[in-house]
Amino acid sequence: MLAATGCTGPSGGTNSPSSSAAATPPSTGAAAPAVRLVEEHLADLHLWVSNQSFRDDPVVLTISIDGIAIVDQRFTVEGQHTFVLFPVRVPPGGHVVRVVSATGVDFQERFTMPERGRRYAAVGYVNAVDDSGRAIDWLIRSTPIAFA
Repeated sequence: MLAATGCTGPSGGTNSPSSSAAATPPSTGAAAPAVRLVEEHLADLHLWVSNQSFRDDPVVLTISIDGIAIVDQRFTVEGQHTFVLFPVRVPPGGHVVRVVSATGVDFQERFTMPERGRRYAAVGYVNAVDDSGRAIDWLIRSTPIAFA
């Protein structure tokens, strides 16, 4: 469940962002892509990702914004209390987030980044215990998200 209180943030193990999570622009002199992972204090978007499915444990999720991949890794369910932070630089204006799971879920949603301020988003991968359906929960807001 998203938007609850009390859970710890990132943990070690397979859910930790790769060392490229705070990737720097290429040294070739090329400009950095408009959407990219950055250090937390430089991020316009704090994107939290979690696997909330005991039936699909682990699950591989690929997340892109405007076609630029920012997440591609395995997420374990643990106790359903693990949310991994991906700090992202996203310019103001309209964007499209796409989440694709290795289990066949393909989710897209439009969102808008403001000229100023930060946005906080959460992606939760879910699959009901009775296998009634796999889905992505998406939440984006202007205030920090707390988890339980």
